[in-house]
Amino acid sequence: MPRQKLPPATEMARFVAELSRRFGDEAQLPDPLPTRGPAFEQLKALYQGWAAVHWVEQHGEQVDPETVASLLKTSRVRAGNSTDKQLWRERILYVVPLREHYRLPSKVWQWVLRAGVAAGHFPTVVAPDAVTLPAAESQPYLITMGNKPAVMIDRATRGPDGWDDMTLQYHEAFENGLVLNYFEENAGKDALRQQLMTLDPRTSDVWRLLTAKALEHEQDDLFTPITIKPGELAKALGLKPHPNGSVRPKDLLRCTDSLFHLERLWLTLPDAGPDDDEGTRQRVLAVMARGRSRKVEGQSIPSSWTIVLGTWAKYFPRSFAPIFRGLVELPANSATNLWAKQIGTELSYWLRETAGDRATVRYIPVQLLLQRASLMQEVLDLREHKNQNRAFERFEAALELLGTLGLHERWSYEVRSAAAMDQAQGKPEFFETWLASFVELQVPEAFLRSIAELTQRESGTLKSRHLTAVRGR
Repeated sequence: MPRQKLPPATEMARFVAELSRRFGDEAQLPDPLPTRGPAFEQLKALYQGWAAVHWVEQHGEQVDPETVASLLKTSRVRAGNSTDKQLWRERILYVVPLREHYRLPSKVWQWVLRAGVAAGHFPTVVAPDAVTLPAAESQPYLITMGNKPAVMIDRATRGPDGWDDMTLQYHEAFENGLVLNYFEENAGKDALRQQLMTLDPRTSDVWRLLTAKALEHEQDDLFTPITIKPGELAKALGLKPHPNGSVRPKDLLRCTDSLFHLERLWLTLPDAGPDDDEGTRQRVLAVMARGRSRKVEGQSIPSSWTIVLGTWAKYFPRSFAPIFRGLVELPANSATNLWAKQIGTELSYWLRETAGDRATVRYIPVQLLLQRASLMQEVLDLREHKNQNRAFERFEAALELLGTLGLHERWSYEVRSAAAMDQAQGKPEFFETWLASFVELQVPEAFLRSIAELTQRESGTLKSRHLTAVRGR
């Protein structure tokens, strides 16, 4: 369905004033009338909300109270089965400004339902995803797990690089002794290898969102099952919706594929012997239940997933890390964005690991940052193909982008590193000089405070768990 065409700001303001005055709820309009920015978006939302009311009044059929009462009398209201939901099954909704129930025709523009709900004129049941989220949902950080296995899973799910395509295992120097296996019962290695090659950065985004959701309510209990829908993941990832407001089918498929990838991951713990499989190789997450499946572009996808973290999580210290929400929502549709996502995520983990350092100016080697961000091999490939300048450009563009996302207030090369790079400019040794240089970052104090609060919370959790263990002896 086409989008609603918007009139000029003056026409929108006149329309809002007339309708809101008519229904005794005169709207407060911005003065002067804006043509762009947040104030214009506010005016547009007011206009669309009242336009939705006007549309229902023009095209809907008023329903008398006796008819409404008879419909509600036939069924008992239970939890999750509100009167609004019962009436909506009959295409009937209560329009707040009109103070009447209306029956809508079989075909309704999606903008009508969404705008009416967003403005509070219609019940939320007619367009649940149009409800404006409270401010608490717009926190700048996601709180995710920051212990060694969780970080390793994050890195491993950014793409197929780093995986052994023969053994379907992932090792890395940072997490000595831990091994990830890509495995599914009754699936051949060739089929699994093909699936593994489809890993992309969205899977690591989904992993962070799942751990953040597991930590939402109680960080001391990581093993409470959580239920997630692919559509919810798509919205949390900031994926662009369809013009009608729904989640695009391709994004539903991507999120579902990411969940399947995570389901195939098994973690081998450091104490595992060569022939010791029992109790050492554990699922990264267990799928407790799946909702009813439906076909999307020929592929069957579950409507929901109920999952719980594997028992491996209880063997490692509780550690949490704040990840900027903007990093997770940043689309991986360009090399700069991809580098920014991975560098920014690793900077967040690194700042968490070095939480004891409260200085706002921090230094990290370029090579270490690239290695942690799983970008070192790509940099070496660019150099091999005489494109090392592209690596420099992407790295610096990514750091600039991270500044706009709020991860740092400024960045530069450390003074001595910058001088060494100037001396090596145009010489064969410039590449190695660049890798050995240090990046200087001015970290926002608010971000460091968030990390300090998480550290204190972890300490309190460990103490309480220790006291509980002592009392239980």
